[in-house]
Amino acid sequence: MDSDGMKHERPILLGGRQVGLALMRREDVPVIARWNQDLGFTALIGGPGEAHSVEMRQEFYDKNARMRSDSVEFAVVLLATGELVGFGGLFDISRALTASLFVGIGERAQWGKGLGAEATRLICEYGFFFKSLHVIKVEVNGYNARAIRLYERLGFKPAGRLRGVIMMDGRRYDQVIMDLLRDEFVPEHTARFRALADAAA
Repeated sequence: MDSDGMKHERPILLGGRQVGLALMRREDVPVIARWNQDLGFTALIGGPGEAHSVEMRQEFYDKNARMRSDSVEFAVVLLATGELVGFGGLFDISRALTASLFVGIGERAQWGKGLGAEATRLICEYGFFFKSLHVIKVEVNGYNARAIRLYERLGFKPAGRLRGVIMMDGRRYDQVIMDLLRDEFVPEHTARFRALADAAA
């Protein structure tokens, strides 16, 4: 079955080569809570020292489980096995067709395999095609050089920085802001959906 069909009983909304985007499920909450108790992971994706309990993640799930006009969160799953390996999505989707992106591969055993890059690409494709976004931005802690390089490879460009607003180990780091315009992005996985618009033209 293709990567945009059913895989291990979890429908894949948009699939790439290794991972696909799916909707979050209630049974994902303990796994995501485990990732969010890894201080190395949470320092990379957001706040140094931040940790979430199962109860906190359950509350977040109950509040955000539905797709909304201003935000969407996806489960990132391996197409080969259906394993949940990360999450990501868009928030602050505005009438001006701008949005902020977040993504994280929580399973350490899956780091360094290009899954984060592919998940980011899929989220961008979703945003540009289905939400008709003009620009997608990301905010990265300045010490996360690996993430900055990843976004650069995908075409994100520097859009500014908030100087010294992130603190860890007594040191201050910039928050780096990067953005990607629709016209700068070449989609790979949404081409098959263009027939929907062409048929109505």
